[in-house]
Amino acid sequence: MKKTLLILSAAAAFMTASCSENKTAETTTMADGTTTTTTTTTQTAYTPEAIERRADRMAADMAAKMKFDDATRTKIRTVYVTRGQRIAELQNKYATDTMGMAAAMKGVYTDTDTEMKTIFTDPTQYSAYESSRMDYMDDRYMEDDSNMATSDMSSTDASASAADMGDGSKVKVKADGDVKIKDAEGNKMKMDGDDGTVKMKPEEGDKSVIK
Repeated sequence: MKKTLLILSAAAAFMTASCSENKTAETTTMADGTTTTTTTTTQTAYTPEAIERRADRMAADMAAKMKFDDATRTKIRTVYVTRGQRIAELQNKYATDTMGMAAAMKGVYTDTDTEMKTIFTDPTQYSAYESSRMDYMDDRYMEDDSNMATSDMSSTDASASAADMGDGSKVKVKADGDVKIKDAEGNKMKMDGDDGTVKMKPEEGDKSVIK
């Protein structure tokens, strides 16, 4: 179930960040008097500055909740900065591939947990982190209101039925923890709530399984 929630949140965060962008228009006047307008779109959810700010807040909130020192807080912050940077890279790689992003995020969160184990060497402390790590997902720390509204959806209980992400993509969570994602192109992904196995079925092509 924990793996299911991580992948669901990852998919939702990806779709949320895809909608969080700045569009700037630049108008150029040519010698003959005509004008051309160039529109540039940039992602704002995973700029280096946004990643740093979120890591600051996540580490500070965790430190306040778990009562650890500043040295540990700094290490935690570094882990979250690294996670944010990796997510940013995946967003560029999987800009139009929601299911590919969700599958790749599985590795990001696994690596994050591995790093946390090197910091929380006390099993009790790591267990405390593990039970509350969903509180420190990126989508819960997005800056603007529209992002926060979407993160509220992504953090709902796993027994929730379905959510339309607004871009043609749909996320459905069954009562047993299985997650189904269908993107706007008709590609499908299913993640088993028990063992985390990911099954992908492209609209065109063969099925694949990721364990």
